[in-house]
Amino acid sequence: MSTRQSFYFDASACSGCKACQVACKDRHGLEVGRLWRRVSEVTGGSWQQEGSAWHNNIFAYHLSVSCNHCEKAICLEGCPAQAISRRDDGIVLINAEHCLGCGYCSWVCPYSAPQYQPDRGVMTKCTLCVEDLDRGNEPACVAACPVRALDFGDFSELAQGHGFVDQPAELPPLPNPRLTEPSLVLAPHADAHRSTEPDVVLTPRPARGLREMSLVAFTLLSQMAAGLALVGGGLRVWLGPEMASVDAVLWPLTAALMALAMIVSTLHLGKPSNARRALLNLSTSWLSREILLASLFFGTTILAGLPLSSHWLSGAASWLTIPMAFAYLWGMAGVYRQRTVPVWNRASTLWSFLVSALLLGGLGLNALVWGFAHFEEGLVQSISIWLLSLCVVGVGVPWYWWLMREVRDTEGRSELGLSGAMGIAFGLGFLVLLVGGPDLMAGSLALWMSWGLLILVGADQVKQRRRYYGGYERVGV
Repeated sequence: MSTRQSFYFDASACSGCKACQVACKDRHGLEVGRLWRRVSEVTGGSWQQEGSAWHNNIFAYHLSVSCNHCEKAICLEGCPAQAISRRDDGIVLINAEHCLGCGYCSWVCPYSAPQYQPDRGVMTKCTLCVEDLDRGNEPACVAACPVRALDFGDFSELAQGHGFVDQPAELPPLPNPRLTEPSLVLAPHADAHRSTEPDVVLTPRPARGLREMSLVAFTLLSQMAAGLALVGGGLRVWLGPEMASVDAVLWPLTAALMALAMIVSTLHLGKPSNARRALLNLSTSWLSREILLASLFFGTTILAGLPLSSHWLSGAASWLTIPMAFAYLWGMAGVYRQRTVPVWNRASTLWSFLVSALLLGGLGLNALVWGFAHFEEGLVQSISIWLLSLCVVGVGVPWYWWLMREVRDTEGRSELGLSGAMGIAFGLGFLVLLVGGPDLMAGSLALWMSWGLLILVGADQVKQRRRYYGGYERVGV
């Protein structure tokens, strides 16, 4: 039977001295802010009054967490460059020569194990001190623990030796072990069951955050390009040959947006020179799949915009952009829908991206119709009403009504914020269409409505993307 190198941690014995954390930093020369092993304090409880007396039920204990070299390592599955591998003994390692520095492994890891190294532009994490292990020595963190709260060895032997044959199914604030099957034998603290109580605090939380806004820009630009293809395809079905004046601007703009999005997306890479490796893990990485689908969609927009209006290739490509836009949005949703990110791992994620694309594309296309197309005045008004009705009545109002019902705070009140403002804006847009109709489209109101709603949708999407890339609402520690 092959061995599976694992850690053992006894939370009831840990004093929180951080000797393991310091030893790890010293052994691997980690700079300030980069921690491969992190000691956190879990605190909770409060003071309660009984008659004239007060008593407390406060509790506190410590957790020492590093990479747990999981059996179902989601970092390995998600890495697009195949820079992460598992040895025969179960130790999961990152090959810095192959790493893109994209950070996706860190976003999906519930233990916050992968850490970015700015000077090299790569992701790094606990190696279980493989060099020391191969020489028959202990990992630095295990050797440094003064109370022997840490140990290492074969997973089965550790579990049996410490009397933990059956691991706990779930022990918050640690994530559910079924998500990744960590190589960690855990002896819980006596108060660990209370970690689900309200107001429990984990200090410090791991440093997560958006290194750049480039990924937010990539998402919005590419979603708008997909939306332009979807809504533009609908106009082509309606108008046929009369669509030529819009086609002259639509497809070059769609291709330009995708080109800009793909260029911007490389700005967050620590090692852009390794970008060529981004398609190596199509079998398990949704990030690789998204990049492939983005490239294929980009290619169809270029073909559709070729100055060959009577050529079959240009016409076929303009139709092909519609299913490719759907496929690209599906691939983008897959990047978000990871089992360790439950707030996004649901069917509504794909629908939200489709809604965003339709709103951004439909409102943007309406501005194009008014600014660049050469239609008769009556046809311009008809197209504007059709586009605004699609965006406001068909998409915006029902979506934001649903969103405001779904988003709740802990006391059950709607967290309106920007999404609430969006709902109000689309509601007002609905009233304008209902009361004014074609008469209000005679002026430039349709153009101003499109730009106003487009700015609001963009701001709302920036907020939502920052919540993801910033690491909010995620399981784990």
